[in-house]
Amino acid sequence: MTHKISASSYENSIAKTSLIIALVPAILLVIVLIQTPISIYLKIIIIIFCSAVIGIGTLLIWRRITNQLRTTTNIVEALITGDSTLRPSSTIQSGALFELNKVINIAANQLAEQRLLSKEHHIAMSKVLEHINIAVICFDENATITLLNPKAKQFFAVDYEMIGQPAKSLGIDSNLLTQKLQTVVTLTTEHFQKRVFLQTDSYQLHGKTHTLLFLNDVQKLLQNEERIAWQRLLRVMTHEINNSLAPIASIGESLSDILATNSSVDENKEDLTDGLNIITQRARNLNKFIKEYQSLTRLPQPSKTIFSIKKLLQEHQELFPNIQFAVDNSVDIEIFADKSQLDQVIINLYKNAGQSVDQVTQCQVNLQWSVANSLLKIQIIDNGLGIKNPDNLFIPFYTTKKQGSGIGLVLCRQILFNHGGDLSLSNNVNNKGAIATLSLPIMLQ
Repeated sequence: MTHKISASSYENSIAKTSLIIALVPAILLVIVLIQTPISIYLKIIIIIFCSAVIGIGTLLIWRRITNQLRTTTNIVEALITGDSTLRPSSTIQSGALFELNKVINIAANQLAEQRLLSKEHHIAMSKVLEHINIAVICFDENATITLLNPKAKQFFAVDYEMIGQPAKSLGIDSNLLTQKLQTVVTLTTEHFQKRVFLQTDSYQLHGKTHTLLFLNDVQKLLQNEERIAWQRLLRVMTHEINNSLAPIASIGESLSDILATNSSVDENKEDLTDGLNIITQRARNLNKFIKEYQSLTRLPQPSKTIFSIKKLLQEHQELFPNIQFAVDNSVDIEIFADKSQLDQVIINLYKNAGQSVDQVTQCQVNLQWSVANSLLKIQIIDNGLGIKNPDNLFIPFYTTKKQGSGIGLVLCRQILFNHGGDLSLSNNVNNKGAIATLSLPIMLQ
């Protein structure tokens, strides 16, 4: 590296200062020599000797300072480029230079540790990206690919280097990279069309914004869940329809046999009447089943107003005189929701609680609520027999009650889903009975 000596450099300033300081005794020496009665030649030799000593001394000072500064500069430049093997060494064990060298050594050690730690983190992150089962792609501010993990290469079926290629080379719209997304989308390229869970995030690198794109192929999962849902629905519908059609067909054949015998209608009037009544009842039950199914598919969107939770929970208690209610909370809370739909949910849960006890037990229901992270949680706790089959609670038309339709809990959960909330039921681990937990956003616009 070439170093240009500037007239205003630090080492030149020191040299000039040294010369200026030496100039004062030099002038005094010249004055003394002039007044001293010695040979002129001797005077000239003394002046030349003193000038040489001053010049050489100043040059040595300049070189010493210059060499030390350049050595320190080379060490700092080596640290900047990542070489921490160069360290300042000096026989000086005190003073400012010793303190400077000590600080440089400390900085070199810390930089070496940080670089090692950063390298280890980078290796660990590379291994995570290499083995993670999610496609991860990184883009710079120009929507150019800067990172592509093996799962992403497998996802897009590419076996060549994609670093430096634009996002459109993978069939990704660059507009997606400017949004904060976390959703299921259909990704279409010239080779495939997939349903994927897409999530974007961003980070800063050297003052520039980079975007991370996470892709998870959920098409098979969604198809499998859809298939299972259809199988459950068809199984339930087949069961219900067969329960109605089988006796209708059997009774219809019996009535046809009676008429085919040419016997008197009056003689078989009672059998005909009973058969027709059964056919009518089964047809009504089938029609009721269809209407209940329609209530799930045609649930209207919530018409929201602001109302009191305490009022919602208390105003329906008089409909259930067989239940003893207790309220743990005294602080009322207002929420923004569809009150008529939540009325239906509360009535249904009160009804289930009342039916969960045996004939000799007084039904007791404890009501409590709390708020955390703008989410209201309401708990309806009963002292009944608990939940025998929790896995089938929210399967449509599944019921263990003789007169039950198996639609109530499903409808209640769907109402809460439409409000951005949820409904869960579990057995009370601290006591007998079950706990119904309603979750609702407080002010969901």
